[in-house]
Amino acid sequence: MRGIPKWLNTKEDVLRCIELAIDGQLDKQQLKKKLQDLMSDEKVYMFKQIVNEGYTPAEGERVCEVKKEDGSVEYHCYELQENPNARFAQMGFTKEELQGLINQL
Repeated sequence: MRGIPKWLNTKEDVLRCIELAIDGQLDKQQLKKKLQDLMSDEKVYMFKQIVNEGYTPAEGERVCEVKKEDGSVEYHCYELQENPNARFAQMGFTKEELQGLINQL
């Protein structure tokens, strides 16, 4: 392998790159950036409920105006939640494991 791969697709890719970075064969800062990018979809907004126009969102909530085909308007409330389909979770990492690997660099 020459340099950091464009895509880190598997847990083995990540672990191998970590080994090479610690050994000095890969740039640690570039790898750290790639690993932090894996955590970028850690949280997502998920639909919670339909609310009234004057609804004040709580912390971690967002309200969006939705125009329907018939011209009427609804207000949807979305709540910030852990993403069960986050990229790092699909690769088999927990948030703590990935954070620990980033701290090693």
